[in-house]
Amino acid sequence: MLEEFMEAETIDLLDPMRAPQLRSLLMENLSDRFMRQIAFALFQRMRHSVQLLSCINNVISHEAAISALPEVMLAGISELAPLRGRMLLAIDGDLIGAMVDALCGATTVHPFERYELSMMETRIGRQMIDLSLATITETLNPAVQLDLTPIAYENATGMLAIADGQDWMITVTGIFETALGSGTIKLIAPYAGFEPLEAKVAAQSGLLGGRGEDTSWINAIESLAEMTQVDLRFEVARAVVPLAVFERVAMGSILPLSLWGEAVAVSGDVDLFWADYGQENGQVCCRVRAIDEEGDASMSEQKTRANTADRLAEPERVELERLQGQPRGAPILTARNVLDKVQVALSVELGRTQITVKDLRALRHGQILALNQAVGEPLAIYANDQKMAYGEVVAVGNDRYGVRVTALVEDSTTDTGGEA
Repeated sequence: MLEEFMEAETIDLLDPMRAPQLRSLLMENLSDRFMRQIAFALFQRMRHSVQLLSCINNVISHEAAISALPEVMLAGISELAPLRGRMLLAIDGDLIGAMVDALCGATTVHPFERYELSMMETRIGRQMIDLSLATITETLNPAVQLDLTPIAYENATGMLAIADGQDWMITVTGIFETALGSGTIKLIAPYAGFEPLEAKVAAQSGLLGGRGEDTSWINAIESLAEMTQVDLRFEVARAVVPLAVFERVAMGSILPLSLWGEAVAVSGDVDLFWADYGQENGQVCCRVRAIDEEGDASMSEQKTRANTADRLAEPERVELERLQGQPRGAPILTARNVLDKVQVALSVELGRTQITVKDLRALRHGQILALNQAVGEPLAIYANDQKMAYGEVVAVGNDRYGVRVTALVEDSTTDTGGEA
């Protein structure tokens, strides 16, 4: 429970519905990987330390993506086939300059403002673009076969355009650091261009309504079904009685209910199936009994066949009145005439067991389940799902059997009817 002095932020439960679509998530999951691979590939080729500091993903307009490029840079353009559109990869001139300085043997940073790329920097920059696009191709290869060979190079932002200005772009910006300087590598691709890839992944994984089977999901569910336990309790009697009757229950009392000829298996508050009960090796057991549609429909009727007159009636709708002073001698509202209308649900348990979800799905007619109840042990009696007493089976006449209370829970030294 939150303390009064604590400040709590509200949460938006609909926020996942407004999250980016699958194609954005795909690039977000892959971008950090291929940016790190680019850093490693540059180190291998240039023999100079290159580290990825951070990777930033955005979905912005084409115009905003192009205007965010540095003034001094070199960009390569490649086709996205078999996807739609073109991809642009731009390398900051400062990063290219730092790599060239390292190749030339420089050991210190030269702090000067760069206005353009030299011929050598342009040549090295093209190699860096080719290497980066090849690395991205290798990273995306398991998802889609792409050939990102550059079809053009450009060093002026005003000459760059791969879509209309208002089209949405997926941008990935990697910030790299070297011993002689830092800079960025920015990837820009059309948002709509990845729609075929989104549809393919969705179909394979079952996302977004796809029909393809996700084997890893199926295997995970099967594994959970083998490990997840379901608690089953087997009840042999039920009744709903007024609170006045419940309060008079004491040791030796015979409860106002009759035992059924079979037990009903219950999980939570749901009745699952009927079962015949018996014993095996000194343990109470239940044999699963198949029921037809007619028997299934009558289960709720049979399980409450004892004391049906004591069922809780639907309360009458009463309009509340404003409190007023009462005249002298007015009748007093006592606890007795109020609580006598309260109903208590009694149930008698034969025993409990646990079964995995997998085994529950595989249950068949005639299968035997061993319970946690030994033959001769008292039966557990519950009131409103709370264990209150133990009892024994007694004859009540006319081939009918009931339950006599032998001990209250608070007086019992052993909790033989506890949770399984």
